[in-house]
Amino acid sequence: MSADSQHDYDAIIIGGGPNGLIASSYLARAGARVLLLERRIETGGGLNTDEYFGFRFNLHAVYHLMADVMPAYRDLDLSGYGLRYVTPPYGAAFLLPDNRSMLFSNDPAATAEEIRKFSNTDAIRYVDMWNSFQPMLDQYLIPLTYELPMPPLEQLELMEQDEAGQEMARISEMSFVDILDDYGFENTHVRMALLSFPAMWGLDLHEPLGFLYPLYLCRMLNAALVKGGSHRMSSAIYRSLVHAGGVVRDACPAASLIVEDGTVVGVRTAAGETFRAPLVISTLNPEQTFINLLGEEYLDEALQSAISGWEWEQRSLFGLHLGIRGDFSYKSGDNRVDDALVAFMGLSTEEDLHSHLAGVDSGELSGTDWIHVTVPTRFDSTQASDGYQTVRIESVASYSSPWNEITPTYAESCLNLLHKYADLGEIVVQRTCTPVDIEQRLTTMKQGSIKHGAYTPLQLGYFRPTELCSQIETPVPGLLVAGASVYPGGMILGGPGYLGAKVAMELLGIR
Repeated sequence: MSADSQHDYDAIIIGGGPNGLIASSYLARAGARVLLLERRIETGGGLNTDEYFGFRFNLHAVYHLMADVMPAYRDLDLSGYGLRYVTPPYGAAFLLPDNRSMLFSNDPAATAEEIRKFSNTDAIRYVDMWNSFQPMLDQYLIPLTYELPMPPLEQLELMEQDEAGQEMARISEMSFVDILDDYGFENTHVRMALLSFPAMWGLDLHEPLGFLYPLYLCRMLNAALVKGGSHRMSSAIYRSLVHAGGVVRDACPAASLIVEDGTVVGVRTAAGETFRAPLVISTLNPEQTFINLLGEEYLDEALQSAISGWEWEQRSLFGLHLGIRGDFSYKSGDNRVDDALVAFMGLSTEEDLHSHLAGVDSGELSGTDWIHVTVPTRFDSTQASDGYQTVRIESVASYSSPWNEITPTYAESCLNLLHKYADLGEIVVQRTCTPVDIEQRLTTMKQGSIKHGAYTPLQLGYFRPTELCSQIETPVPGLLVAGASVYPGGMILGGPGYLGAKVAMELLGIR
């Protein structure tokens, strides 16, 4: 499709993170004239891989939970443009202070045997829960990730049609803690491990978000790494976009939207350039899109109220990235622990986990007693030179902590904890990434909000970011939204970008 004489492009996409890239590539491959504007000097957003003296550090996204089911992987031929996934044998390992360990994989029977070391009854309950979750994932959660959200009552009617839907509806209003109670888990070590999967992403274990639990447990145990670093994924989408004729302008931040007669008709950049199109798709957060770029004068009362009430995540992440000379191995009697994608260490019981998270929420911690660790070079030797390793240490952290003061001591606490559980060579490169660093580097992640906004019942599904915009179109003609603050949400799902392209194609009359 070619732009008419009044328009420079058919669609302008603001923000070159994964969703912006995906939406742009779909549209360009369908024949639309596409312009992608990116504030930073390169596209990719959270798909960030930086090289320091031969070490590749994935400072943000590293675990790809939907790698094998994301439509863009196939539709955009990302494997043909160089994207390769590496899936470790085990999704997670839990190293307890008493030198015991527990391994989780996507094989429920094998995982049950690990749980059996702590509780025979909990091992049986785990298999029951896993088998209950799989139909929910296959029939609802994964397919619905790539379809526009339904109003709650319509979705409930849909789920009432079969057993899997009924079970998902039943657990939807439960918290993660409630679900473990409901399935009858008793052992405190097992419960700590099972709750760690949503907790590692900063989710509130007591919020009624039970419908997310199958995703955070089962998909984490199918998670993959990108060979060469997470940025290779954004590079593959970029190649797909450019090959289809899309235009990318790096280091070209949008300054404002051009509005004529109440309709968005283009974008004005910080350098003063103007570009016109019948559709503008923003992948920025709600505040940036509607307040900074559009302007409050174009918002009706309902939309203005929804945007002003947007909640950011209370919990973010602290990252410590190490480049080491020599080997790395965990201090465990089970060598399989080294083959786990992520290893959790520092806590023993469910009570420890709740206490730790309460300390995080206070914003007063100057160190941490719980970390999760990934060694990318264990599975992908291209991320460091021969004889060297990269180590990624993460800890759930509060944005409100005084990071200018405590970063060195916080990093030291991570290292001290790591040394208790692992043998590692000489540290030759060390890089920290605090919640404040996240916000400064990726401005869509205000207050270090890695999912562009808190996950609460009123900020998910049909209400993300508001029921006025969850269908991609907004009340402002010509303006669409398709970032992580839109259904289905943040992380590397590819859903918002996919849905944004789908709606834009319908509006443009192309397939």
